[in-house]
Amino acid sequence: MKVTGIIAEYNPFHNGHAYQIQKAKEKSHADYIIVAMSGNYVQRGAPALLDKFSRTFAALNNGADFVFEIPSLWASASAEYFAAAGISLFHALGCVDTVSFGCETTDAALMTRTARLLSQEPPEYASFLSEYLKQGFPFPAAREKAVISYFTRQKKDLSVTDLSALLHEPNNILALEYMKYLIKNNLPITPLPILRQGCGYHDTNTGEDFCSATAIRTLCLQPRTEESEQECLNQRKLNTIFRYVPKETAKLLLHPDACFLTENDFSAMLYYKLLSEKEKGFAEYADSSLELSNRICRCLSDFRDYESFCKLLKSREVTYTRISRLLLHILLNHRQSDYIRTKEPAYIPYLRLLGFRKDAAPLFTEIKKHAFVPMVSKPAGDVFSLNKTAAALLEQDIFASNLYYGTLAQNSGILQKNEYQRGIVVV
Repeated sequence: MKVTGIIAEYNPFHNGHAYQIQKAKEKSHADYIIVAMSGNYVQRGAPALLDKFSRTFAALNNGADFVFEIPSLWASASAEYFAAAGISLFHALGCVDTVSFGCETTDAALMTRTARLLSQEPPEYASFLSEYLKQGFPFPAAREKAVISYFTRQKKDLSVTDLSALLHEPNNILALEYMKYLIKNNLPITPLPILRQGCGYHDTNTGEDFCSATAIRTLCLQPRTEESEQECLNQRKLNTIFRYVPKETAKLLLHPDACFLTENDFSAMLYYKLLSEKEKGFAEYADSSLELSNRICRCLSDFRDYESFCKLLKSREVTYTRISRLLLHILLNHRQSDYIRTKEPAYIPYLRLLGFRKDAAPLFTEIKKHAFVPMVSKPAGDVFSLNKTAAALLEQDIFASNLYYGTLAQNSGILQKNEYQRGIVVV
């Protein structure tokens, strides 16, 4: 039995994702596809456009056989932690032999060479990285410069342009992190890159055969305008959604009661949390530092909403995305100590099942036979069978999920089921 894993956010699930699943299955000759997916919050430090069970339903109807949740602690973390958690989840399943991921390059040799460098971190590379960080570059830019400097000093016959592109595109960065973790931990899982089709990750253009999740989110979150303009916007939205997303996603996005959450929907509760804890500071939270904590305290009197506060706090050294992640960690009570404690059992101390296909029953048998951490399908009861670390992580996820559904209920005026009341998706 061949099983391929895909790490994803599906925010929302679109035709490009369906294409990746199809190609991954073809190229790996997989019998089954397992997805490790972010829950109700995503890596850029924001709530997902659609909740995790809706996105699971779309994935299962478009080629995935099983969907497991990446805990919110790691789903909202840096690329390094996000990738490590996803790969660790597949390793914990005990039956995944290939991991497939999208990227913007066809140069597999360059990716492998760069991933090996990042996994080994030789002293000369570490020295370059330290120097660029001291010069005030944010970590992504400092790492890019350090890699280029290292290979240039080693007189490797590599294109600086190709290296820069490899280390600049978001999907490439994640791809390198997947490969880095596999190499560093000598895991028996084969990487399978799939060339990304159509628009770039951040591109809001919808003129290609495939468009990005960013473009779809941008359209769905367009504010209401004058009635005549709104009619045009609605038509554009209909045309785009029907063209670029599968019917399961389209039904969810176009439902009359559809309500989408953004960072700013959490502004009031974030401000209350920041104001309540200002005296003790925020250095203990995940992705934080004493400097960032002090900056939050200094700027708190200028708080207007979540998004504008991120823009206020960002600097040449610290990216907007890192600030957004930090504020989400504060809101969800994710602390540095949680990182340390949960990394010990290799990031994933349990397998949170979100959904599966009935015809994938043979894979269920394999997972039960080979997985070396417990499976969680009914959080209310399964939490009592977990060890202390796993139970704390699950309870943290339940809190984060209930916060999402509670905010959704307030915004939509429609009562939402909480995490305990929601069953896994079966198609």
